[in-house]
Amino acid sequence: MDDSSRRMDELLRSSVSRRAFLGGALSAGGLLLAGCGSSGNSGGSGPTGGASSVATASATGGGGNNGAILRAGIPNDFLPSALLRFNPAQRPLHRTVYDYLLDREQDGSYKASLAKSWEWSADKKTLVLTLQDGVTFHSGRKFGADDVVFTLKTAAAPKSGVQVATILKKATDVKASGANQVTVTFDQPFPAYLDALAMIPIVDSTTYADLASGKQLIGTGPFTWKSWTPGSKVMMGRNDSYWQEGKPYIGGIEFSILKQSQAMLAALQSGGIDLAVDMLARDAATMQKDSRFAVTTTPGVDVYVGCSTQLKPMDDPRVRQAVAYAIDRKRIASQVYSGFAEPSCVVWPSETPGVTQQMVNHYTYDIDKAKSLLTQAGVAGTEIELAPSPQDPGFAAAADIVQFGLEQAGLKIKRVSITAADWPKRNQSYDLPQLWISWIALTVSGPVATLMAANPLTAKANTSHMTAQGYTDKVAAELGAQSADESKSAIADLTNYMLDQAFHNTMVQAQAPRVGVKGLTGLATDATLSLVATDAKLSK
Repeated sequence: MDDSSRRMDELLRSSVSRRAFLGGALSAGGLLLAGCGSSGNSGGSGPTGGASSVATASATGGGGNNGAILRAGIPNDFLPSALLRFNPAQRPLHRTVYDYLLDREQDGSYKASLAKSWEWSADKKTLVLTLQDGVTFHSGRKFGADDVVFTLKTAAAPKSGVQVATILKKATDVKASGANQVTVTFDQPFPAYLDALAMIPIVDSTTYADLASGKQLIGTGPFTWKSWTPGSKVMMGRNDSYWQEGKPYIGGIEFSILKQSQAMLAALQSGGIDLAVDMLARDAATMQKDSRFAVTTTPGVDVYVGCSTQLKPMDDPRVRQAVAYAIDRKRIASQVYSGFAEPSCVVWPSETPGVTQQMVNHYTYDIDKAKSLLTQAGVAGTEIELAPSPQDPGFAAAADIVQFGLEQAGLKIKRVSITAADWPKRNQSYDLPQLWISWIALTVSGPVATLMAANPLTAKANTSHMTAQGYTDKVAAELGAQSADESKSAIADLTNYMLDQAFHNTMVQAQAPRVGVKGLTGLATDATLSLVATDAKLSK
């Protein structure tokens, strides 16, 4: 080991030990990659094929027990009042008590759920959704078009806080055109509206006002809300009238809120729980060695170094490129995320259409190249501020590695601390220092949702102050794409532009480990990191 590597290891010993993984608050959510698929079909009105990317404990099947109760540990308490938003507290709730209109596959295609079919008019300005027949809420009331209209309008309302409200607002009208039919109209074609339909749980319009208290959470999902002891436990029972015949297979779910990582680990090892959701990465790595358990992961989210292009010397692309070359992505994936991360230079998941492996590996860890660029820019020895987001302690450990690389390249790094209370305000007002470390979860939902809703990447205003015409034009090309081929081409152009400008330097696509007993099968996760237990079976 050379001297620089030895110094880096010494630095990490004090920081990596304090990290937590992706149990903190997500800045945004994503779309379903697969999981609670419908027994219906799209009726040929929309794409339904495509590769699935479900994280499952093992293949669905095996000797399940309808009476078994799945005992799961979760690191965050529920927050029913924010049901329609993407938040870690909602992940065990969104796909258990509730259903969505559509499910989104990883290749960008859609799968029928509460909407059994969907059809666009010839000019792509009218969308007609035909709903499943015979679906009832847990209260026994029949589900229908009015509930869909209520949900979509509530999510799109001013100050709703729903991240995809910007997508929903593209519709000029949403109305019930029949008991089981909803018609959505637009001024301009906007096929990406379907993304939003795969991101919003459909609520019961008659009891929605009771959500905040947590006393009545009524959906159409595979499990019913039984009881909630804030800070302690949530009980869900099997929905015996679920519209997907024969499902779910288990008798219910008992969620224990275990905020301390050691408590989560101890409960799993002792047999107190069957499943640990969003487990600390280092603990999950340990559990991989225990034959009693299976470790799976959620889809990855973008963890990046942001650059404020309005602050010198970050206004120079050569300096931003030097930062990109000074990031040791492989070390961050290994030492900060214990291997539960993919080193990447690209903001989107590597399998996104239009993304190539050459893009993913565009910037290698090359200190000599970084030094050369800084010398060319005439900024060697300049002091730069670096602020890791307080959303996750793991960002501080990643910042140690980034700082080390930048100092090796010839910059002086001043670490800046921003409180958890101040970070959202400064992020939303685009008031961050020259460099910062944070994440975007919306990237797993697809480029359109990300570009319309994620502060770091929106075109007209963003955290990096990247408003150059080249960027806004390429974003507009993706948002206006009318076909899969157009979108693929637009993403390729946009990604290459982002790599060249280096204002958003992705480090890794980080995953959240999920550890379950070997007798648990059929469990899945969606791209919002939500738990999908419709097909789960548990043998003890």
